[in-house]
Amino acid sequence: MIDAMTITKSFLGRLPEQFKRKHNIEVLVKAFAEELEELEEAFRELETLRAICTAFGKQLDGIGEIVNLSRVESTAYAGIIDFFVLDDERYRLFLMYKALRNASTCTYPELMEICRLLYDAKLLYYREYDDHPAHFQVMVGARFQEWMMGMLNNVNLTVKPGGVSVEMKFFELEFFGFRDLNKEALGFGEGKFLHIIGEEG
Repeated sequence: MIDAMTITKSFLGRLPEQFKRKHNIEVLVKAFAEELEELEEAFRELETLRAICTAFGKQLDGIGEIVNLSRVESTAYAGIIDFFVLDDERYRLFLMYKALRNASTCTYPELMEICRLLYDAKLLYYREYDDHPAHFQVMVGARFQEWMMGMLNNVNLTVKPGGVSVEMKFFELEFFGFRDLNKEALGFGEGKFLHIIGEEG
């Protein structure tokens, strides 16, 4: 953050010697510096309020206009029926997805990064099948928030190339395993057998 004192010192230091230590010039520079500090603060607030991760309310709706996805469209797309319009937290997830989809070229690194951003994924497994071309599977392990659990069965938030099918599977991290093979695994009496969300068993 650049404050008025720093700006003033920088301006005065750049003045030719004959203009230094002139009271009126210093007063004028300090006045401009204070205005610049306020302007920088306004730009910083604007950047924060217009960022997907920190925006809320009308600011999020404005981002929706940019990426072409409204709250109402997100609600219908998600297949959620417990309310009519998405709250900020859920709407933000769909905006992130839409923005990423708009800009993605569908490379493998992008697909993995999208899963990390959308779900805060800690574990990702990617698999292709020789007997099923143009198809891949992604398993996402994360500490899913409670409100997200039901939504996972309603929509696949992923990005894929045209003509390619994808199978998304989700599992929580509190699973039994051996920590020397997987640092997220829990030992005997701590974890439970890995369960794919939405599948019986």
